[in-house]
Amino acid sequence: MQTNWKKTTITFILGADVDRPVKIVLQNAVATPEAKQIEAFGGYLAGLTGLPFHAATVATQTAVA
Repeated sequence: MQTNWKKTTITFILGADVDRPVKIVLQNAVATPEAKQIEAFGGYLAGLTGLPFHAATVATQTAVA
């Protein structure tokens, strides 16, 4: 069996309001992003938006053939 990468989606969660966070979704990211890369990009988004960066969720889609 072979696993083929299809896409990776990263959802960045920003904002000071815990009940209503701001979510920025990045689709078609690299296949295996490193934690340092995600943290750095979250910091860039925080600098651009003026909102604090809280967390990120990574979802990867693959196909097994």
